[in-house]
Amino acid sequence: MSSLAEADMLQATPVQLVSCPFTPGRSLILDYLAHNGYSKTARAFIRDSAVRHIGVDGDEVMQPQTASGLGPSTSELMESTLKQAELRKQIRTELRCGRIFEATILLDKYFPDVLSLSNPLRFEDTLVPSSDMDFLAPNSVYPLHLVLNLRIQTFVEACRTTPLASPSDCAYDSPSASSTEVPDLIDKQTALLNSAQKLYPLVKVLPSEQDISRYKKELESVIGLLAYPVPEESPVSGYLNQERRDAVAAQIDYAILYHAKRPVISYLELYARYTSTILGILNNSGVKPPSSWIAPPSTAKHPIRNKTFSPS
Repeated sequence: MSSLAEADMLQATPVQLVSCPFTPGRSLILDYLAHNGYSKTARAFIRDSAVRHIGVDGDEVMQPQTASGLGPSTSELMESTLKQAELRKQIRTELRCGRIFEATILLDKYFPDVLSLSNPLRFEDTLVPSSDMDFLAPNSVYPLHLVLNLRIQTFVEACRTTPLASPSDCAYDSPSASSTEVPDLIDKQTALLNSAQKLYPLVKVLPSEQDISRYKKELESVIGLLAYPVPEESPVSGYLNQERRDAVAAQIDYAILYHAKRPVISYLELYARYTSTILGILNNSGVKPPSSWIAPPSTAKHPIRNKTFSPS
């Protein structure tokens, strides 16, 4: 796998389903695992799904393939896909834990196009609908939008007076405003206000008047955090909740996939959504499924358990 440079590996085209030496069902599973960053499970799945060639004497016959059972080129491509997924997962974790600076460093190092303001990507290019059965990113992937959202979130994290309960995958807590020694509260608020005002020049160069107006209102609301001694108990406390962190992390992840020319969701999820939509249309139209069709188990018969298994 050493013939490709690390930077080239991260930009490699993902292994398409048609090129995987597995059945369609196994290919869907592998794509799901790789897309969501479950690299250990994906590698174990590849290893255990490899075709074993047995000779006439009953012993396994060695084939000119890697230990995973894939050809050298396919194995190398799959490893690059898993490496990219691991980095995406690490960046998502940093953002979900409020560590915006650390996430930005990783983005600049491994996915520099995502936040590059010199990127030739036009805003209009990110809005072109697809004629294929693709799932488009629900949020903007335009670099200037992403930069603004990350800097706004940096300001929000600095305004905290109470640490937020971090997700279980956070290795360590992000430093909160209350944990940093500040000689004077007024000096701290002045510094935060100055940092927020530096965002206005970026807002002015947004590609549309609608965006400029929307982000100006956003900044006014965010700056309102400074008006409260405990912003977590203020009317604008929504900026400080975990859902806000998760939304920023999801948007950045979509942008990484967009710039890497990757689908924003796995094929398994895409097909599940497509099937669900078709079934909904048929049901609303009063069309009965064929008698040979087996309906999925109902949640009433098989209630959802409180704990679910997540591959690592």
